Amino acid sequence: MEEIKFGKFPTSFHNLNPEVGCNDITFCVTEDCNLRCKYCYLAHKNNLRKMDFETAKRAVNYVLSAQNIYNQPSVVWNFIGGEPLLEIDLIDKISDYIKEQMYLTNHPWVDNFMFSIGTNGILYNEDKVQKYIKEK
Repeated sequence: MEEIKFGKFPTSFHNLNPEVGCNDITFCVTEDCNLRCKYCYLAHKNNLRKMDFETAKRAVNYVLSAQNIYNQPSVVWNFIGGEPLLEIDLIDKISDYIKEQMYLTNHPWVDNFMFSIGTNGILYNEDKVQKYIKEK
C-alpha cells in the first residue's frame, strides 16, 4: 500500500494533483441546514433556495464545453450548502449526469475527476447518503 503524505494526492486519483493543476467546480445545492452554527458563513439559512436540476445541467454542460477555460487535466466537483446532504437525491442526480456527459462526450476528465461534499456530517449514516458513497 502506498504511503499517503499530508498535502499529496494518492496515485489512485489519477491526475488529480494540485501541483499539476486541477479545476474546482462548486455547486451550492441548498441554503438549508440542520444546524444553526453562529460561525457559519451562510448567515440567512432557509429551505426556500435550492438548486434545481435544470440549473445544474446547464452549469455542467457549460463547464464541459468550455475546455479552453477549464483546461486543467483533472477536476473536483464540489457540493456545498447550507448542508448539502439534505439534498442527497439532487447530488446523486447531478453526479450521474456529470459522469454520463463526460463519457458521452469523451471528455478528458472522464477518468480524472472526483466528487467532494462539504458537510457537517450529521446525515452521514443515512441510508441514501451511504448508498451514494458506495455507488459513486
